[in-house]
Amino acid sequence: MLSRSVLALAGAAWLVAQTLAEPQAPTAEQDIVDGLAGDDVCEAGGGENGACGVELRQLRAQESAATASRHEQAGAEAGGKSGTEAEAGGAAQEASFGPDAQGTGMWGGTTWDDILLSIQANTSSDGSCQEDTYGTCSVFSCAESRGATKCSGGKCVCASGYCAKSGTCFPQAGQCVADSGGSCSVLSCKSSRGATKCKSGKCLCKTGGCAWKGKCYPIADTGGSCSLLSCGASRGPTTCHRGRCLCKDGYVAVNGRCELLM
Repeated sequence: MLSRSVLALAGAAWLVAQTLAEPQAPTAEQDIVDGLAGDDVCEAGGGENGACGVELRQLRAQESAATASRHEQAGAEAGGKSGTEAEAGGAAQEASFGPDAQGTGMWGGTTWDDILLSIQANTSSDGSCQEDTYGTCSVFSCAESRGATKCSGGKCVCASGYCAKSGTCFPQAGQCVADSGGSCSVLSCKSSRGATKCKSGKCLCKTGGCAWKGKCYPIADTGGSCSLLSCGASRGPTTCHRGRCLCKDGYVAVNGRCELLM
């Protein structure tokens, strides 16, 4: 019994010495010391059959330290995940507006805004406007692919407000024309002309649409900017796409506000 007590005291003294000698990493050693001091079975003079041996105390203290370590690791992982989710949420919020924002729920097909980009790419640099498309209409009418044309002296020339470029008539300065060129005096307007309405025997684009080469295209651009801030609620159901406030699918821009295409 005496040698066992001496051994226990020596082990405890060694652990205390180690704790004092290595203050920079006290966590594990402190757990062992706490385990020795707080073990209610191994009170001074208590325990049977070696229950208060140094080995038993060390095992119990190490188990306690391992449990604490697992809890710390789980907390760190949870904190890291929360931080990642927060960063992702912040990035998504930042992407809701700005010059690099990608719109959602937009029109899937071609819009009038796409046509305008094509028109601007084909605008003459010197600002001149040529009416002759160099197409003929002596025998047949002008091809629909030439855009808004009229037959004059056997030649296909652009209608008023249009200029010819590479054989096709483009609206001047992005002029929006409602007349699709279709007739509805006898039959209704063809569905291939897009969203139209029959008025005075002509197939006209519905409000919020512009005619191009016999078809009506929806106006999606409200004219609003979202480069610095998100689109205003007053513009209706919009989405920010590359710094522009565009109407969502099924809506068209009318006086800067998105209205349901009726």
